Amino acid sequence: MTDQVTKPALAAIQEWLLGTCRDLGLRATGPEDDFFETGGTSLTAIKLIAKVEERYGDGALPPDDLFTQSSMHGIAASIGRNATVTGTPGEPRA
Repeated sequence: MTDQVTKPALAAIQEWLLGTCRDLGLRATGPEDDFFETGGTSLTAIKLIAKVEERYGDGALPPDDLFTQSSMHGIAASIGRNATVTGTPGEPRA
């Protein structure tokens, strides 16, 4: 495993992230959308972090990253950098 996220992996993470955010009630449609501008709150952030950790491992989305890199692309990049579970980015959501 490398420290660098490949484009296909990042795209798969972004796709999963956008779907998960929509499931949480956000109006996210693309990688430039901001988590908070699409309706994200501190409660939604906690729910998202829990879902990310469930899929990509503990610490995959540090809260500081969510608040400082709140675009969907920035969040996906953080997940890609910090993920400890491999082989799940392209799998369909449960």
